[in-house]
Amino acid sequence: MTDCYAAAWQRLSHYLQAHWRDITVRGSFDLSKVFGNDAAERAVDVQLFFVARLVDRLQAEGIAVDLDSFAAALRDRAAHPEVTLLVANVRVPSGRLLLHDSSVSVLRSGDEVQSALWKHLAHPVAIKVCYLRTGAPVRAPDGFPWHPTRQRKIVKLSPYEGDTQPLVARRDLRI
Repeated sequence: MTDCYAAAWQRLSHYLQAHWRDITVRGSFDLSKVFGNDAAERAVDVQLFFVARLVDRLQAEGIAVDLDSFAAALRDRAAHPEVTLLVANVRVPSGRLLLHDSSVSVLRSGDEVQSALWKHLAHPVAIKVCYLRTGAPVRAPDGFPWHPTRQRKIVKLSPYEGDTQPLVARRDLRI
């Protein structure tokens, strides 16, 4: 099952790399140009690829979080309702190739993880993977979070905010 997730991301990644200059000028890209009539299904697969990678990062870094919803999404091939992706343009000096995975930035309330943010960078494309627990007193990162269940297949580029853009508690609630 995870092979189809990786294949979907690989296809999208190749498209992004090949068309990045035009995408940054427009500020967005259309998933149907990448996946055609299968855009809705492949969009879920792309999100699940990053859900699986986020779980791997959380476990590798020893961050305790309830993984039941993550496991259910991966098992059922259903979009995880609390994970969004942000696609950003990374400005690195010309001629420099950069491939990087950040550490996971988390906000907790007591022992419970309220949110997690992790970034995958394959210059010049950065994917920010954002987990926001439903009802968490946390603001989403700046930009245009994308979730595969949205009807629109247009993905807008978000700003790039450094290695791990910190998650911020909302002022009206305490963490």
